[in-house]
Amino acid sequence: MPSCSLLVPGSFTIGCNYWASHAGTAMWSDWREDVVDADLATLAAAGLQVLRVFPLWSDFQPITALRGFGGAIREMRFGEQALPDDEIGRAGVSRVMLERFARFAELAQRHGLQLIVGLVTGWMSGRTYAPAAIDDRNLHTDPLALQWQARFVRTFVTRFRSDQAIVAWDLGNECNCMARAGSREAAWAWTALITSTIRAADASRPVISGMHSLMPSTDLGGHWTIQDQAELTDVLTTHPYPLWTRHASQDPLDTLRTTMHATAESRFYADIGGKPCFAEEIGTMGPLMGDWEAAARFVRVNCFSLWANDCRGFLWWCAFDQTRLPDAPYDWMAVERELGLIREDGSAKPMLAELTAFRAWLQGSGIETLPERRIDAVCVLTRGQDQWGVAYAAWTLAAQAKLTLRFAWADDPLPDARLYLAPSLAGVSGPFGRARWLKLLARVAAGAHLYASLGDGVLAPFTEVFG
Repeated sequence: MPSCSLLVPGSFTIGCNYWASHAGTAMWSDWREDVVDADLATLAAAGLQVLRVFPLWSDFQPITALRGFGGAIREMRFGEQALPDDEIGRAGVSRVMLERFARFAELAQRHGLQLIVGLVTGWMSGRTYAPAAIDDRNLHTDPLALQWQARFVRTFVTRFRSDQAIVAWDLGNECNCMARAGSREAAWAWTALITSTIRAADASRPVISGMHSLMPSTDLGGHWTIQDQAELTDVLTTHPYPLWTRHASQDPLDTLRTTMHATAESRFYADIGGKPCFAEEIGTMGPLMGDWEAAARFVRVNCFSLWANDCRGFLWWCAFDQTRLPDAPYDWMAVERELGLIREDGSAKPMLAELTAFRAWLQGSGIETLPERRIDAVCVLTRGQDQWGVAYAAWTLAAQAKLTLRFAWADDPLPDARLYLAPSLAGVSGPFGRARWLKLLARVAAGAHLYASLGDGVLAPFTEVFG
């Protein structure tokens, strides 16, 4: 099987997320091989290495529920057509779509492009794309929805597990947006089902999370955590758009704090989760957020920063503009229309030139992998605080002081360090459990330094240590 560089410490991959230039999310139902072939040739010529691609769930598993007495489901069909009586048909998967994806993978391999496949593409750019038979159900918790998801994933992965263009399986596009899981346990169970189904069919490739907006705890109300995704998948992902991320849209695109965002968030995930992490989707969300020249500078700084801090890749969102498409989500979402590296007239934006230049520089440098990062301090994040906000501020301030941080979660074993930072401690129940706090104090007694700042946090013992 092809190797996946995302698993190699110190390596770096550049690429983009891909929908066909003529159709966006309708590329599989409106399949035009000549357009797709030309798209891939253009992206390969620009030096991109990998594409993240999406078999749209409603196209690839187009099942309809036929109902009988009392509205009970009697049978799944393709419209009025009975499902074919074979393994693929019984899974409700379209052979036509599988053939189109097979051809797509052949084209990618011909052009030297590797593929990360987002399997459960039930959410994309502000719209859900579940099969008609289950689109009114909770896609994270409903047994019927889970049954058909597992069947689709098993069938698709089994069909393409020998394909040389595919380097990794992604759970899907931001599947934590696809429904409301309702609990951390339900989010864990959904992830466990999909990852185990992938690995049962193909244990040779890494499984990538594909999630975004994760936290190390559920203090702020979310159900999807860094630790749970790290437990179940091989590679974590950030989607560090300044517009959508708390605290990250305060300054211009090409200024210090904004360009620190992607690296800070990716290290936040990787350090807390203990798994590799990369910027799987990144972009500026169009010209109203900053002109293309500012976006190009944003690309340049982020490529170097992510690479230098062992954040394994940079995948721009997305390959092509989609301003002329009449279908939802493009006619719903103005912010989704001008996100491409390439305009609809075929001209490249300055961001693509920066990716090409970075790739050429990296190839010419002779540096295949970077050595392990030198860590100057450990920033301990705790319950009760806005962990991402604290991590982002700490990373940015530390960089200005020429310090490289590693993040740690207060409930986990404490990494060795000469300097510990515990900023913005919050909560009367205590930011640290007693045992963890005493271990940190023991490190200080042994010669380490500790900086702590308080919001409304309570520490005990306190006066014996700080006076």
